[in-house]
Amino acid sequence: MLIAPLLALLLLPAPASAAELTWDGFYRGRALAYDSLSLSDSNEASEKFSGSFDHRMSLRPAWLISEHASLHAQVDLFPFQLWGEQPSTYVDPVTGEETAIATADGTESVGAGLVATRAWAEAYTPIGRFALGRMPMEWGAGILWNDGNDPEDEYGDTADRLMFTTRIGPVFVFGAYDVQFEGFVGQEDDMQSASVGIGYRSETAGVGLLNIYRFQPSKSYNAYTGDLWAFTELGPIRAELEAVGVFGAGDLETGADDVDILSFGGMLDASYRTDKLTIGLEGGFATGDADPDDSKLHTFTFDRDHNVALVLFEETLPTLQTTVQNDSNEGRTTEAALTGDGLSNVLYLRPSVKYRLRPEIEGELSWFTGTMAAGPAATEGRKGYGNEIDLSVRYDPHPHVWVKGSAGVLLPGKYFTTYEDEDLGGGFDQPAWGLRLIGTVEF
Repeated sequence: MLIAPLLALLLLPAPASAAELTWDGFYRGRALAYDSLSLSDSNEASEKFSGSFDHRMSLRPAWLISEHASLHAQVDLFPFQLWGEQPSTYVDPVTGEETAIATADGTESVGAGLVATRAWAEAYTPIGRFALGRMPMEWGAGILWNDGNDPEDEYGDTADRLMFTTRIGPVFVFGAYDVQFEGFVGQEDDMQSASVGIGYRSETAGVGLLNIYRFQPSKSYNAYTGDLWAFTELGPIRAELEAVGVFGAGDLETGADDVDILSFGGMLDASYRTDKLTIGLEGGFATGDADPDDSKLHTFTFDRDHNVALVLFEETLPTLQTTVQNDSNEGRTTEAALTGDGLSNVLYLRPSVKYRLRPEIEGELSWFTGTMAAGPAATEGRKGYGNEIDLSVRYDPHPHVWVKGSAGVLLPGKYFTTYEDEDLGGGFDQPAWGLRLIGTVEF
């Protein structure tokens, strides 16, 4: 019941004395098909073909109250909800059971699928800008902080924070205080962090250093993260670098005590561009644990919205069918999964070629290959994740409207093909192909 009054408040014309309202956002419809995320045609729990359609509409209004103040929000409608996921139901008067209605009124529409994601206020002063509230986080190339506001993103980083930002010409500085976890009120069990960033940015070059100190007094947990970012454009050549190091110690919420954290991640993305042709090469690494059972943690994971392939490190592999299907497990299990939807414990390369066939049509062909950065003795000789070839075509028929189709095939490496789960078996040696179609209207 919240959608109608909220949209009425946002969309109705405002009085002349009210704040100026500006908009940003998009609607995206997406179709996905895979065969098979199980990487197997012999495993008894292989799910074979899977396909789905989903929605996402992101509304990002900003109320410009005056030259000194503004309010901002983000509201997501039907975020990643599958088509038909919320069927209309009625209670059978005879059996008392709730039954789905298979008619033209087959899905609920009122009060469903509304998520308030972010809301914050900004005040502008002679010394800089202050922001307070729940707001997006973004830095550099996005391997650590990524706001997730691109139509192809799925997650987005958000913080409850107080932030100050100022600029002196091309030099920018910001400081922020965040609360990541609020425990018991009155107890020193909150997870908090303080961040300071400083950098230089012009149209053709930039460099910055982000410093984050995260702490949780009740766990004696302290960690420092340093993130160095830089980019340059020299005619047709563009290069972007981001390198992250995490150093920490203490007890974790997972129950692990007296851990030492030392992990690193980084990427370099370089490209050469002409009017129609772009040749690119991205390479990166994320450290992993040689001994996952000790108290020294070395695994680094890229932000999940740093997307490099269609299947590998984008979908959970292998995904299998459950013995008993229900609404909570959606018929799937990831108990045998070796990789998730973020780059982790990996050394990788991704060469690519883009070509603009027409002003409104661009195609890209890429190859992704990766291997484990580190692993226990049991993985010796089976560190390769495999190779994936992806092809995508984007069509922009009108301003703010685009369609993108992607197809890819993953040839799993020995990390998958020689693996066998004690309970769910093995046979994870088959190629997996994926298809994705996205239609988007941005504003």
